[in-house]
Amino acid sequence: MATERGAGTATLWIGGLLAAVAWLIAGLGVAVPYRPTVRVLPELLAVLALALGLRFPRSRLVVASLLVAITSLLLRGPLTTGTEQQVALGIALLGVLVPLDLALIGLASDQRLASWKALGQLVFLAMQLPLGVALVAIAGRGSGAAAQALSLLRVRQTAWAVLLVAGLVVGLGYLVRRTSFDAALLWVLALASRAISAQEATAAPAVLLTAAQLVLLVAFVEDAYRLAYHDELTGLPGKRALNEGLRRLREKYTVAMIDIDRFKRFNDRHGHDAGDQVLRMVAQEIARVGAGGRAYRYGGEEFAVLFPGTAPEAALTALDIVRETIARRLFVLRGPDRPKNKPDRPLRGRPQGPKVAITVSIGLAGPSAKRTTPREVLKAADRALYRAKRDGRNRVVATLR
Repeated sequence: MATERGAGTATLWIGGLLAAVAWLIAGLGVAVPYRPTVRVLPELLAVLALALGLRFPRSRLVVASLLVAITSLLLRGPLTTGTEQQVALGIALLGVLVPLDLALIGLASDQRLASWKALGQLVFLAMQLPLGVALVAIAGRGSGAAAQALSLLRVRQTAWAVLLVAGLVVGLGYLVRRTSFDAALLWVLALASRAISAQEATAAPAVLLTAAQLVLLVAFVEDAYRLAYHDELTGLPGKRALNEGLRRLREKYTVAMIDIDRFKRFNDRHGHDAGDQVLRMVAQEIARVGAGGRAYRYGGEEFAVLFPGTAPEAALTALDIVRETIARRLFVLRGPDRPKNKPDRPLRGRPQGPKVAITVSIGLAGPSAKRTTPREVLKAADRALYRAKRDGRNRVVATLR
């Protein structure tokens, strides 16, 4: 999957807002209305996450949501009874296990919820925390070696060290993958850790864990939006986003259609993997178009660019710069021993593969007395594109009348 620039940004900001509000409520001890309902919200939201996981391959979302729900149940039930030492040890154990579990979830990959791997994760999670708390309750009654070993959990430095390691793992996961879920996991880690340490006689843990569940759902919504509106290969907005963009155009605007020249021949000769690389390279250049243009993947080797509020003359200049840039940027075919991912620094002594020139043909049009709707302008730009290909390719043709 192509990683799109800005993926997870909405989750990062909305999650931060939810975390700040929940943190404020917990810190100030604000009275929460309908407390009996609020206390079970983390579990109710976990049911919603489970339903989403059954419909979409988002096992990490379900496992993380279940972890939050079990944490809420333990804080509300078993960890409120017993001796003071048992409760303190149980909370300390929870403060170690939950961050570690979240780090492991961050390292995992999404599976179908019905797969054995996902079911195994769910069963392990459902048993691990309750069993851990039960063992702490048993060991906490005595004063032997087990109780002394468990007392190390209550050392503040232990909790901070575990939280730091988990934060590094989750943070690096987001920096590497840049997914909405990894962005959400950062806030879930912070909110769950704060909820475990919030032992005030208020609804603070429930509010914090409810916020954690909401952040996970925000990540799902952002992910679903990107799947619906963005092209997975190139990272550009897709055809559905283009249709909405066309509906928003008013009066002065320009529409352009772009096609990679002789792309089918390139695919047949060099393979579909190389073809995908070309599509990504061309998309990267088109996305940088000036004059306020916004690029879209139209389908196959075709792209569309909308220029709201831009006259065709200005759009033509910006598009011609893109055409020249693509033509000058030779595409290097990957050799059999070339790494799959582009290294940060070129590897010395390794021979480069053959270089291939890639060109594009572009057609553009604006509204006129004959073309009064964006759809009609799009069709005119498409006809101009075919004129560009018929006239020799690697050129821009405009329909100005």
